[in-house]
Amino acid sequence: MRALTLLKQPRARRQLVAEALRELLRAWWLVRFREFRTYSSALGEAHPAGFTTEFAHGEVALLSDIRWAIDAINRTVGGRFTCLMQAMAGKAMLNRRGMENTLVLGAKLKRDKEDGDDAPMAAHAWLRVGRTVVLGGEASVGYVPVASYHSAK
Repeated sequence: MRALTLLKQPRARRQLVAEALRELLRAWWLVRFREFRTYSSALGEAHPAGFTTEFAHGEVALLSDIRWAIDAINRTVGGRFTCLMQAMAGKAMLNRRGMENTLVLGAKLKRDKEDGDDAPMAAHAWLRVGRTVVLGGEASVGYVPVASYHSAK
């Protein structure tokens, strides 16, 4: 039923959904079947965790639409795409439009066992344009940036 709702969107949004799907599948394949070191250089220039330049006011709608398209696809497939996959897809879509952006990889120590997980550390990825977190922002609280990959115009 959700897929039908996506198909009822205006043409521009349907095209954005198709692009998001392509990029999410590409990111899924890379994350699942390739080692990070083999595709990390394609994410952009390794960059200190500083902020990128701010975006123009007219780009707010585009950032919102890209986030919507990626979220819509992920909800439609039951949340199967990880934060890294979503950030990679969003990054590719922003790069295609010449928008400066930074994909941030973060980590935090786990203070207590969550969901029976014995891992002492947790990882998260988010995508930022300027000071605005486009994807993954809600879950990035408490994570310390470890590495970031910057793409300029």
